[in-house]
Amino acid sequence: MLQTSYEQGAPVGTGYRRVKSILLWLALITGWLVSIFSVVEELCLATACRDTASFTFFGAGIGWFGIAYFSLILLFLWLRQKIYVLDWALTAMVFFGIGAEFRLLWIQKYIIGGWCPLCVTICCALFFAAALLLIENVQAAGSGEGRGKRLLGRLTLITAMIVIGLAIAIVGIKALV
Repeated sequence: MLQTSYEQGAPVGTGYRRVKSILLWLALITGWLVSIFSVVEELCLATACRDTASFTFFGAGIGWFGIAYFSLILLFLWLRQKIYVLDWALTAMVFFGIGAEFRLLWIQKYIIGGWCPLCVTICCALFFAAALLLIENVQAAGSGEGRGKRLLGRLTLITAMIVIGLAIAIVGIKALV
């Protein structure tokens, strides 16, 4: 079945959805792999990396938390076509992570005073995945009557998850003493 996108008037078929899906998989796998690499202390010799490793999320190492977080997101991505609610959970988790990334970027800029290349790579991968999911959510709102309500509902979820992710990161991310 062919649909028309509003932005370009181009057909939006299975090829377009497949490319978007592949890019989403690549972004989230990149975040997962870099999270794994971040727990290997010798991988990054930059001072900012060592300083970033001195922070925890509710007592757990941020690298280990990242591995668990991206593993769960990849599971949701894999199962979202089979279990409808996991599509919403995937969107919620990715935008929750965006909120947390705002706090992590703030810590790197204003507390550490340097950028950890691994953390910035994870952040970029997550922001790219979020952009793809935002496009997907806007398109999923459809057209016609009720589009505005559906779009508002999806954007409300996204905004709420960013705020919740930021709030939890502010409370949960602490430097080791």
